[in-house]
Order: sequence, then structure tokens, then C-alpha cells
Amino acid sequence: MTNTEAIDTRISCRAYTDEPLDEGTLDKLRTYVDELVAESGLRFVLVGPSDGGATLKLSGRMFSGNVSTYLALIGPDDNDTRERFGYYGEKFVLYATTLGLGTCWVAGTFDRASVVVPLADDEVIHDVIPVGNAPAKQPFAQRTIRAGLRRRDKKPETLYQGHTSLAHAPAWIRAGIQSVIKGPSAVNQQPVVFMHDARGLRATLPNAKREVAYTDLGIAKLHFELGAATEGMHGSWQWGTKGVFA
Repeated sequence: MTNTEAIDTRISCRAYTDEPLDEGTLDKLRTYVDELVAESGLRFVLVGPSDGGATLKLSGRMFSGNVSTYLALIGPDDNDTRERFGYYGEKFVLYATTLGLGTCWVAGTFDRASVVVPLADDEVIHDVIPVGNAPAKQPFAQRTIRAGLRRRDKKPETLYQGHTSLAHAPAWIRAGIQSVIKGPSAVNQQPVVFMHDARGLRATLPNAKREVAYTDLGIAKLHFELGAATEGMHGSWQWGTKGVFA
């Protein structure tokens, strides 16, 4: 499965079986997390069944099943770190999806005391990403939550401001924004607006009301990159809300 296929396949999985991941799959995840840490300089910690034996406690109203494997995103409490975690954490999500696993970004609906990772004085737990085997069919309650959130999907046109309408924008921009629409976002708010003007193409947060919007910014930047690449435009983003796609 390619990253593009993973974008189409991925859902915010809110139900997991009690079956733990096998060691072969865990080894692949550990290796990939090590690569992410080396690439990003961020602190990603993969917690598995043998790492303390604790189960991540997620909101019983939002999730079902026991999660014994998860990725903890730990670092300084600032928006630059949030954006970078969004970008690189979503790389992990897509990689896990290529392995046939279920994942979900979780920022607030979990018990932080259940995360068995020690913190330095200047660190906080930004997010956790449970990863595990999904049941063949998501339970009714979780399907209902997902359907309610997906009803908030924005139209692609609302995520773009440029010289022309989105319909007349270059194909790589349209593909990038379509990829962003398919990505995860806190309560599906999709706060990122792509502005195309004389300064280039920028990913902005014109109405960010919560700090988690910066995590959404990082996720959106990765998805845009991958979508644009399907139309032959290979590039990368500068960090921040004024950063340009080059």
C-alpha cells in the first residue's frame, strides 16, 4: 500500500480488538519510529504490551477496546512543536495504515496518568496515537461518532484563497487540497487555509481558536505534499503559518 492509498484508506479508528500486535509488526513500528526521531529531532515514544504492561485509558464514550500499543508525542509546550508533531506524527499514522492497522489522533479524551512515559520538567504529553487491530466492523457507537464528525467536512473551495477560484487553480494545488480534506483534524474543523499570492503558496491559520490547530497545520502540510506529488509537483514546506511551499 502506498501513502496515497493509505490516505484514502485511513479512518480515525475508535474501536480496537483485544488482540495485541505481534512482535514482527511491533519491530516494524519501532524501526519506523526510530527513523522519525532521527529525521525530526522530536521525542516519539512507542509503548507496547511489554513496556510496563499498562493499557492506555481512553474515553469510554469515544472509544471501545483495550489499547496496549500507542505512540506518545512528548515535547515542549509550544506551537512550533505542535506543528512538527502533526507533520511527523501523521507520517506514523500513514505508515501504520500501510501495515493494515487502525490509528486515531487523540489530544484530550484520554487519561494522561495512564501514559507510562516519564516526562522532563519542560515536557508535556501533546497527543497519543493508539495503534492496533480494528474489528471487522466498527461498533455502532463509534460509527455514529465518526458519521457526526464527517458531516462537518468542509468543501475544498473553503480551504483555498488565490488569484483564481480553486476550480481554475493548478492541478497540483487541487490535488493537494483534496488530500488535506481526507486527513484527520481535531473535531474535523479543518482550520488550515491555503493562500496563493505573489509570495507563493502558504498554509495559514486565519481563525485558529485552539492550540491543537497547529497540530492540524502540520498534518495538513504533509497531506498537501503527498497530494501535490501525485500531480508531479514535489516540494516541501517551511515551518510556521507564513512558511511557503517550495
